Amino acid sequence: MIFKKMLHGLSGLKSLFLSGLFTIIPIAATLFFISFMYNLIARIIKPIYDIEPGFLKAIPGFEFLLVMLFVLSLGVILKSFFVHSMVNYTEKLLARIPLIRIVYSSAKILVDFFKAPSSAEAVKRQVVLIPYPKKSQYHIAFLLEDATNSYEKIIPDNARTYPGEKYVKVFMPHSPNPTSGFFFIMSKDEIIHTDISFEEALKTLVSCGLITPESLKNMPLVK
Repeated sequence: MIFKKMLHGLSGLKSLFLSGLFTIIPIAATLFFISFMYNLIARIIKPIYDIEPGFLKAIPGFEFLLVMLFVLSLGVILKSFFVHSMVNYTEKLLARIPLIRIVYSSAKILVDFFKAPSSAEAVKRQVVLIPYPKKSQYHIAFLLEDATNSYEKIIPDNARTYPGEKYVKVFMPHSPNPTSGFFFIMSKDEIIHTDISFEEALKTLVSCGLITPESLKNMPLVK
């Protein structure tokens, strides 16, 4: 009897510990990312901070304000036509350097894909369902574009379900890290289109499915 009570007590402690741990993990991960970015920018602007007058340094939180102003100023500068042209020129220059062009161009495409899309870009980032890892099991994916003028050309006729079958390019992100995943060339017939927004899909993936897209909550049952 005493042994059972001890086991029950240990089970309760384990449950409390795991509950606290899983509450802390997302908060700690967010704080770690913010801290990392803040320290990185703070190191970049340290020469500016060092030459600031002493009375400014004495103001509580002045370094934080300086970091925020630096990020804001960088955004304003990059929006200007002259600097934008210089950035484009630098990107073209990097695109000519072997190896570096592969890393830089791949990273930029990935960042551009996951940054907040404009209304025009959001239309292109359609959220779909694809059968994975097998039929009757579905995974969230992003429909990229038609493969008619690219990969579809190399799919032999004997590999198609029927003559003239059309294919599309699809990116299936992993969960909880949507920046990694699989790239598929899939038949259009296997794609299930949804009204889920790009942001809702990302939240669902990052939360491992715990967050349900708002667009699905009041959606009528498909028959």
